[in-house]
Amino acid sequence: MVNSSKTPTGKAKKGQVTVRPDGTSIKACFPRSYFADGKQVKLGTGINPDDWKATASKLERRLQLELEEGKLDDGHGHFNLGRYQEILEEYGLRAKLRLVKSAETSDDQLPPKPEMSLMEVWGMYCEYRKNDLRESVYEGKYQGRYRNFIESAIEATKSEDPLKIRNWLTENRSLKTVKLVLSNLEKAYQLGMKQKLLSHNPFEGMAEEIVNKGAKGKTQDEVDIENDDDVLDRGKAYTWDEAQIILEYVQEKYPHWYNYLKFKFLTGCRTGEGIALMWCDVEWDKERVLIRRTYDRITKKFYPLKNDNTYKGELIRKFPIPKNGELWNLLKTIPQGKDNEIVFKSKLGKIIDDTNFSQAWRGRKNFNRKGIITQLVEAERLNKYLSPYNTRHTFITHAIFDLGIDEKVVAKWCGHTIDVSNKHYQDIAIFAERINPEIPQQQSELDLLKEQLRQQQELINKLLQDKDK
Repeated sequence: MVNSSKTPTGKAKKGQVTVRPDGTSIKACFPRSYFADGKQVKLGTGINPDDWKATASKLERRLQLELEEGKLDDGHGHFNLGRYQEILEEYGLRAKLRLVKSAETSDDQLPPKPEMSLMEVWGMYCEYRKNDLRESVYEGKYQGRYRNFIESAIEATKSEDPLKIRNWLTENRSLKTVKLVLSNLEKAYQLGMKQKLLSHNPFEGMAEEIVNKGAKGKTQDEVDIENDDDVLDRGKAYTWDEAQIILEYVQEKYPHWYNYLKFKFLTGCRTGEGIALMWCDVEWDKERVLIRRTYDRITKKFYPLKNDNTYKGELIRKFPIPKNGELWNLLKTIPQGKDNEIVFKSKLGKIIDDTNFSQAWRGRKNFNRKGIITQLVEAERLNKYLSPYNTRHTFITHAIFDLGIDEKVVAKWCGHTIDVSNKHYQDIAIFAERINPEIPQQQSELDLLKEQLRQQQELINKLLQDKDK
């Protein structure tokens, strides 16, 4: 506990912070002995002069601790104005941060701006964005992937030079993510300038200059990015025969992954959606499974599906499982648990860790351990490596190009965005539940169903018009 900053005579102890009335406002007075320039610093606090004592006492104790821990020194012997402002904001205070004239300070100039490191700027920005972002996005991207990109660039270039950071990232990392990192760094420096903590923005315009072409030094980890932009690219999907080769190999060599992997191939669900499937989501009587949540491995929490305006932001997707079909029989082979139990479990009977699955899929070079796909490629049973997420691409392209299922129906099942008007939304919803995702569709049957739905809609519209008359 910090002792009182006043002596019995009412004067401040040597080396103590005081928060007290000064003229018409409440100011914080910092001892000169802590700073190399030997100047005393007086700064406004934003505390209401009419009711100041309780808040001043709390702030005084906090500032004393920060001072003794060296956090109010910018590392160059000057007062850390940025840190002081952060403390005021924690207490809900706003103040005009200008040095106050005193016997020791003869001018009325702004104190020198603190020199913030790149990671300090990023940390400030992340804290600012924290409440605006979904927890999994904040932890997984801003404090995870984006932060790792920046730290890797600093370590590799041995500097914080913005141009060197930018060049290293564009040469060694996925350009799509690099653009996002640079864009957020630009916003971080804009925030610092807005708060008078920084004088310029060295990352301004850098993101706009990047063209989305492949990065030179792309690693396997960079390939394994979950992205729905190219779900209809057949070059990024395995053929259905190749999918069967993978499943047969996994069933023999890695049986504990088999059910989970086959479910992904048969539904095109996203990674977190497959992991999060619970028995309450399997509706045997209606011959369907509900995709309504996802699991985030970083926060280790379940989340509802995000509203991305796909089909009016629907948060529950319905995927048909025709009785005695392949997907139905797959789920029937798994011992059914309680409603809130997950369907697919790890070898140890716990929730699946996608990191472990990804390592089994691609292998681990540092442990000289070959992955499922690596071994199949070397055996010339597959001709390319695709990430685990491309099981989604495989199902989507198989359903559309091999089975002839309407693209809108597949999008309805899998939750990826396509251009579909609100006028046809309900028609697609009805149509999707009538289609068997495991057998080829005759185009004539599709057209017949569409025509029937169109006629039904016309009849409904006519009845509504007659009623209005």
